[in-house]
Amino acid sequence: MVKDLPVVPSAKAGSLAETPTGITWRVQYPVISETCNTCLDCTLFCPDGALVQEEDKIVLKLSLCKGCGICANECKENAIQMIPEYSGVQGVFR
Repeated sequence: MVKDLPVVPSAKAGSLAETPTGITWRVQYPVISETCNTCLDCTLFCPDGALVQEEDKIVLKLSLCKGCGICANECKENAIQMIPEYSGVQGVFR
């Protein structure tokens, strides 16, 4: 049985770049080392568009990064390390 449903977009075009997620979601963030050869795998797999190529290097837009770690996992040369967002004294809920 095939249903005849209308095609409906799931998000407004361009809404990804306008929505900062890193402020409330992130518990870790990526740090890109100087050994990065800009293979662009991290930019392809980043679900938030937080990693972009500018000139000859990869730049992190921290306001868009939610700290999922996909970029570090997909980096073939281990040039991206995930660092804890907060490393101070732990509070009541942590």
